[in-house]
Amino acid sequence: MSDDELDYDDVIDVWEREKDTTQPCALPENFYPRLRGYIQDLEEKTKDIETPPKNKRERMVQKQYESVVKIADHFFKERQKKIVLSAYHRSLGEDVNTENLLDRELELLDDISGLLKELKNLMFHGEYKRKTKSDDKTKEEKKKSEQAGKNGGENKEIGKDHSKTIDKTTSEDERNLEAEVEAHEELLVYITENVPPFVDVDNTYELEKEDVVTLEESIAQVLIERGKARKVKL
Repeated sequence: MSDDELDYDDVIDVWEREKDTTQPCALPENFYPRLRGYIQDLEEKTKDIETPPKNKRERMVQKQYESVVKIADHFFKERQKKIVLSAYHRSLGEDVNTENLLDRELELLDDISGLLKELKNLMFHGEYKRKTKSDDKTKEEKKKSEQAGKNGGENKEIGKDHSKTIDKTTSEDERNLEAEVEAHEELLVYITENVPPFVDVDNTYELEKEDVVTLEESIAQVLIERGKARKVKL
């Protein structure tokens, strides 16, 4: 392997060594920059190739590019999986082998290990409390209260009238929302017979026997009444 360029065999060699070892393998000097350069070079060569390629050379270049990209992706995933697993073991206080890791990979391992330790300490020795929606609501109400306090008593009468308008508008919005939800309630159904394609305002339906689908209640009821579906009990 030269110091400047990679070729297809070089990439295959590194990938095979990586997948055949339990620890990250030793990488050639400047492997990642050279791998990027190799992929970019192949990508540039494929830009003028028609689909499908019209001769053997073009087919070879296209296939090589697709293969190298796929192999590089598998290599990266396999290596990162090992780093994450090493970080987990380090967070438990175990010694891990890091001799073949690059500087940035070492930083990643340290970051993950530190986060895992921090979470463990917080869960078992800290005051960890699962965040709930009510917590968000309380914070929002507190924020509104503080804002109202800053505004003082200015425009009290206007504020009173305005609050009535808001209450009225909110009630109307809630009623509209409830009506909309009721109109769009859905049922889970099992299709017992093939159904000819049909459309409604929003969708096109192509339902076949043995499909299990969620449909608006009105549509589901029609199919059930016609013996083409039955409701699935949850």
